[in-house]
Amino acid sequence: MFAALGEIQFEVVGSPDAYESAGAYDFAEQKVIESKPLLQWVGDDLERLKFELMWHASFTKPAAQLALLRAMAAEHLALPLVFGNGGFRGFFVIESINVKSQQLSAGGAPIAIRVALALKEWIADPLLLSRASTVVGFSPLGIAAASQETVSASGVSALLSTPSAMGASGPNLEAEDVPVAVIVRSAGR
Repeated sequence: MFAALGEIQFEVVGSPDAYESAGAYDFAEQKVIESKPLLQWVGDDLERLKFELMWHASFTKPAAQLALLRAMAAEHLALPLVFGNGGFRGFFVIESINVKSQQLSAGGAPIAIRVALALKEWIADPLLLSRASTVVGFSPLGIAAASQETVSASGVSALLSTPSAMGASGPNLEAEDVPVAVIVRSAGR
């Protein structure tokens, strides 16, 4: 998987054909008497991402993928964007969907379609986040050490004290460093 936007997965085979990221920086122009205007940085604009996807019947159901994408866009919700390497990019809304049919069946069903998907960054309101209560009864995922004796009394997290597949431990873990057998849901907190 190349990336996932909410429930929609972008597979490596056939898509994306292109990926573009754009950011801008906003400056206000302050007029000055008998001189050139001065610029003052106001803030950063929201990031915009563009994906060009190719869906072909040989590896997916183009009509079903497009229907799912349009249904998610119709909900007008911010969706998490996570890349295949586990990198969380942030939350994005679907700004536009442009579809070009490349190949259709005799009955008009899409065999190959090209989709240009434009996303716009969504930033949570800090006031809303500060008022949000914690989810009661939620057990966060964690990594348990092979035995309780391996967790040091100094308060080192089991996540950081679990030896990796490469033999080293530390805060810079990669997905393959953690054996699946040690991932558990904790009973506390």
